[in-house]
Amino acid sequence: MRTGIFGGTFSPIHNGHVKAALSFRDEMNLDVLYVIPDRIPPHKQITGNDDPFLRLEMVKTALAGEEKIIVSDTELKREGKSYTVYTLHEFMGNGELFLLCGTDMFLTFDTWFRFEDIFRMCTLVLMQREKSNPDLRAKIEEKKKLYTEKYGAKIEIIKEEPFEISSSEIRAMIARGEDISAYVPESVRDFIEEKGLYR
Repeated sequence: MRTGIFGGTFSPIHNGHVKAALSFRDEMNLDVLYVIPDRIPPHKQITGNDDPFLRLEMVKTALAGEEKIIVSDTELKREGKSYTVYTLHEFMGNGELFLLCGTDMFLTFDTWFRFEDIFRMCTLVLMQREKSNPDLRAKIEEKKKLYTEKYGAKIEIIKEEPFEISSSEIRAMIARGEDISAYVPESVRDFIEEKGLYR
């Protein structure tokens, strides 16, 4: 059993997230992929009017009908910050675990809460958030070498080219009244408009 974990704030979920989820599922040959919106992200600030349950609904609508993908509310049920190590503990009985992360998180992974435990519990899978360049490739290779040699980490890198957009850029576009149709699934755009989010 090969189980994928893809956590994030998803505020809002966008086409880059969707592409990452599908590439992760397919390239790692996962039997099941859990997509998990966090309650309180440890690594970033979110706006004071954030509603994690609305984010959960957006993720569900974006990934509706996708095979082998389950949207989980496990982190929303826990109080406090959504630390990855606790989430992985909950899925330890689900066979071999694979954890997806983006470039910025990968490069700072050795600052994460109990990161050495995370390395022991799963294979870390990198999906770049931006197209590669020589400087970035060198940084990634340097970190990959450190994680594998010093901590015994198992690391895979997804080959699929990323869809370059960020949630913060989309929130800024919405606040300016711009059209986001090219960057989010139609169902997510409709949900944002219906709920009046990010105005």
